[in-house]
Amino acid sequence: MVIGLLVIAGIPTTIGVCEALSAQKKADAAAKEKAKFFLTTTVSLDGEEPVECFCVLKGGKLWIDHPAYPMPGHKFLGWYFTYPSEAQHLGMVSTIQDDPPALNWIFVDKDSNMVRHGGRQDTLGGHTIGPWNWSSDEQWLTLEGDAARFVAVEQENRKWAVAWDRDGSIRNGGCDDEDEGGDGDEDESHQPRKRAPIMLHRRMQLGMESRYVKGQGAG
Repeated sequence: MVIGLLVIAGIPTTIGVCEALSAQKKADAAAKEKAKFFLTTTVSLDGEEPVECFCVLKGGKLWIDHPAYPMPGHKFLGWYFTYPSEAQHLGMVSTIQDDPPALNWIFVDKDSNMVRHGGRQDTLGGHTIGPWNWSSDEQWLTLEGDAARFVAVEQENRKWAVAWDRDGSIRNGGCDDEDEGGDGDEDESHQPRKRAPIMLHRRMQLGMESRYVKGQGAG
């Protein structure tokens, strides 16, 4: 009887510990979502040696600032944020300027498959706004659970922008972009646009991998 009473008496304590652990896990997950990170990609363009490049935002697109093909722009600095919709997807935002501070949503254009940035109004109309997340090792950016479908696509003046190859069509030559004045499959000299598969690395702003961040907020 005494043993039975001790077991019963210990149940509230056990429940309390479990609830505390669950709350801590949720707090840690929320902190990881708010931790700011840059985006980089290591890519070989035109047969050159692979080099790590920062991604930048300019003119509504996400670009690769490659030393051989520099693209001036605002360096991506983003974090995850629940997108205000019925689905409650984990969205992603980035700063787009420092003074005055301003943010944009990051999304994939439904027509061109280019990774874009804009205000919430720009994201409406069937564009892909998430869910964004990180890979199981927390190193890579994922969209819809996949880190391996991003592609660098050559644009005008030999600049390179980031697209999302949702169905393999970009690798096979079908990257439409209405902003480029055509089907986007050729450049101004009517040569096929070049493409390169890439992965987007989450370089944490604080210099720490997110799996080591405990209780760190967005600041």
